[in-house]
Amino acid sequence: MLTVNYPPQLQVELLPKGAVPEIRFELPHIQFPEEINLTEHFLDRNLTEDRAQRTAFYSGDRQITYEDLYQLVNKLANGLRGLGIGKGDRVVLRMPSCLEFVTSALALHRLGAVPVPTMILLRERVITHVANTSEAKALISMHDLLEDVELGRDKYETVQHLIAVGGDPAELRSRGYLSQEELIRTSGDRIESVKVKRDDVGAVFFTSGTTGMPKGCMHMHMNMMAVPQIMGDYYFGGIRPTDVVGGMPPLAFVAGYALSMLLPIFYGVPSVLLEGRLTPEQRFETIQKYGISIFIASPAAYNQMLNVPGAEKKYDTSSLRITVAGTAPLLPATFQQWKSRFGTELKNVMGSTETFAAYLGTWLPESNPISLGHPLPGFEVRVIDDQGRDCPTGTVGRLALRGISGVMYWRNPEKQKESVVDGWSLTGDLVYQDKDGGYWHVSRSDDIIKSRGYRVSPGEVEDALMEHSAVFEPAVIGVPDPVQGQRVKAFVALKDGQQGSVELAEELRKFVRARVAAYMVPSEIEFIDSLPKTETGKTRRVELRQIEEQRSGHPQ
Repeated sequence: MLTVNYPPQLQVELLPKGAVPEIRFELPHIQFPEEINLTEHFLDRNLTEDRAQRTAFYSGDRQITYEDLYQLVNKLANGLRGLGIGKGDRVVLRMPSCLEFVTSALALHRLGAVPVPTMILLRERVITHVANTSEAKALISMHDLLEDVELGRDKYETVQHLIAVGGDPAELRSRGYLSQEELIRTSGDRIESVKVKRDDVGAVFFTSGTTGMPKGCMHMHMNMMAVPQIMGDYYFGGIRPTDVVGGMPPLAFVAGYALSMLLPIFYGVPSVLLEGRLTPEQRFETIQKYGISIFIASPAAYNQMLNVPGAEKKYDTSSLRITVAGTAPLLPATFQQWKSRFGTELKNVMGSTETFAAYLGTWLPESNPISLGHPLPGFEVRVIDDQGRDCPTGTVGRLALRGISGVMYWRNPEKQKESVVDGWSLTGDLVYQDKDGGYWHVSRSDDIIKSRGYRVSPGEVEDALMEHSAVFEPAVIGVPDPVQGQRVKAFVALKDGQQGSVELAEELRKFVRARVAAYMVPSEIEFIDSLPKTETGKTRRVELRQIEEQRSGHPQ
């Protein structure tokens, strides 16, 4: 087998010595030249006689062919180039899963620039943090999401251009915003792709940790190019020309970016972008309307769909051939009910924002469907203890991986040093391996909460609670929920003289809602005299989870 080790040259400059992940490309058919362009690699392959007029994306009530998408991307790229945006420049994207997101991302990649996608529910302080931490040169936002952009406008340290998508161009211009539509309208559709090194930074995604604000994760062009092909060829077992991709992960998540945008473009098949929040009924209607064959969602989303009475008779889901469940553990009941009612087996998969990739999945015939499955091609996986030694079969340890991608934090040397050991990337997950070589998830080592497909940082919610004058100290945990996967619960110790009440709990929820994304707001707040601590003064969330376990009578 051909083995090519690609040293990430630029990352060596950005990452602390001794904390650079070992990147390996050992699949002979997935190799890339020294200089590449991501948009050219994905989009331009579709300018053939049999693909150019195929539908590339369905977005709301719109659809666009590959040829028209190519021209639109080039026009926007020319418009952005006219603003001085080019190779290596970071640009924050604030928009839902829609055609404009795709166009913006591909236009930036055409220029060798670096998209920084953000979730639309993020509030001003996080948007400002992302823009300043990534040293963004520009920010592109849907016009109806400008409120939080406007609130942080005077705090941006490097942003030179604010670009609005939609809205009235004249009104936006009077407020100091550029119109993306005007940039497209006044630009030509001929442009030469900017070549970059295959190990240059291709995108920066921000993820939440247990302490403080979200952290930026760097991804190289070559691993962003490899992941969709590995998923298509191996995990999906090949993409057919008749396939239609659709799913729940927003394009601002790495799962959506890779599987709902880059993967269908690579194979020249349509992708259905699900704009906004859809009810379970609307998800079924979308599958039926577009004939979606590859559907991607969280276990919580499948649980919600299973709660629709008689859905298997009311909706035509016969087009489904692959149904993917990711972002949270898959319960046996969910797997069994879906298979018995709709005929397809839910395929489990595990990946992370830190790696851009899915590295474990139930893609082999011998994989237990409720497990994490086996390593995907391109990755080696180990379970190690705190000393970096391999754990015996059945023993819980830290998940470590090496392959086509690795953990690379943007200008965060302390976090980076914690996340790479001898070239192996630590994902922050606790797992064990069974006697058949399959892997099983136990928990997140950093206490991340997964609710409704979103990753919730306890630290970020706690930071917001701490700003309230009545709060002495909070602790946030995830409580198992049959629909959401986990729901967010806060334990709050109040300052002297303060008294807990139903009214104060609701006041705190409203207070937090004004500061964090809606999915992070605690659904329950419990007042407590004091929080359990370690000898070093750290809050022991595990004890709080044990309290909930005892109350419910079920292990978490």
